[in-house]
Amino acid sequence: MTDPVPLPAGVRDVLPVEAAELRALGDALDSAFASFGFREVMTPLIELADVLDRAEEDGVGRAYRLFDDEGRVLVLRPDLTIPIARLVATRMADQPDPVRVSYNARAVRPPAPGKIEGAEQRQAGIELVGMGGADADAEVIAALAAGLAAAGVPDARIAIGSVSLVSAVIAGVGADAPAQRRLWAALRGRSRVDWRAAAADAGGAGEASAVLAELPSLRGGTEVLDRVAAAVPDAADECGRLSEVLRLVGLHGVAPPMVDLGVVRDWAYYSGVVIEAYAAGAMAPIAVGGRYDGLAARFGRPRPAVGVAVALDLLHHAAGRGAEQPDAGIVLVGGCDQFIEDAARLRARGVAVVALPVDAGDAEAVALADGRRFVVRPDGPGWVARDVIGGADIAVADLLEGPWN
Repeated sequence: MTDPVPLPAGVRDVLPVEAAELRALGDALDSAFASFGFREVMTPLIELADVLDRAEEDGVGRAYRLFDDEGRVLVLRPDLTIPIARLVATRMADQPDPVRVSYNARAVRPPAPGKIEGAEQRQAGIELVGMGGADADAEVIAALAAGLAAAGVPDARIAIGSVSLVSAVIAGVGADAPAQRRLWAALRGRSRVDWRAAAADAGGAGEASAVLAELPSLRGGTEVLDRVAAAVPDAADECGRLSEVLRLVGLHGVAPPMVDLGVVRDWAYYSGVVIEAYAAGAMAPIAVGGRYDGLAARFGRPRPAVGVAVALDLLHHAAGRGAEQPDAGIVLVGGCDQFIEDAARLRARGVAVVALPVDAGDAEAVALADGRRFVVRPDGPGWVARDVIGGADIAVADLLEGPWN
């Protein structure tokens, strides 16, 4: 085997079997999202840097940048929500609310220093624009749950927090501006040690101070929200909103998500509910999202919005793909010379056929490498099919009546 040609950090090739599995996962998500009325849009991989930089006060930060022939700085989209917000605020500005869009695309962002993470992220997601209430948040969560179930992960755990609730608690204990900055830095850095130190200096007393110190660790159900609302009255409205989200998710027939007030997002444009989904087999959240009511205004058309994105590579691990049996497509020995018409008849019936010459060598090795379960050879007036998983030989009189149909 020759040494591989080097690739940039954080990217990788995807071989045929995994590529087919990733496409199937994306298709399952797309179908589930479409059942809620979300329709696919596509945005460019390359955008003008000064346009995308509007999304954040300090610009989009880590990104691959290049120049066009006019000297303008371009950026490979590091995020999919920002281009969708631009699209909806401009090309779809006159479309009546609510606007429901979906996407199945890639975001490209340089790995953070010192972290092992992919630079290329395959994502399928939805954005619900023009609805600002708990009903919109609940619909996005229900659509996410439906999509994950359709993709083979029905037991994914969904957790929600709230940027606005955390802000209300911090303000409600009387934290001054420097203390607030320290608290947010600790939360976004996911450092509970730094959070507790900042909380101790933020002021407050009694149960309010205790709730602030514990906030990133608080998780559970409505009882968590009841405790926060009682301790910090200024946060009661936000707690009520999150409780309403839980109630409405239940009406969708979905198990209510867990409340986790330590859930945050890397992008500063999030303004309300934040969403994460976890599943066994994945080392990071398989889906992330939330509410970003101020983002569309940065592109000229104020609209509330909420969305979520599923990381297909992580979902692939969680769904157990790659450990499954090969599919029921076949390797047909002689399918590209002596039995071309037979191969064509099978394909017309929807059976995937990998055609080999009649004098092919190790067809079983081809089947295993290509993710096909059966190797079919002529045998007298009929055929014999070798099951590469079970090892059994199966006599088949007519190719259109084999176990792959």
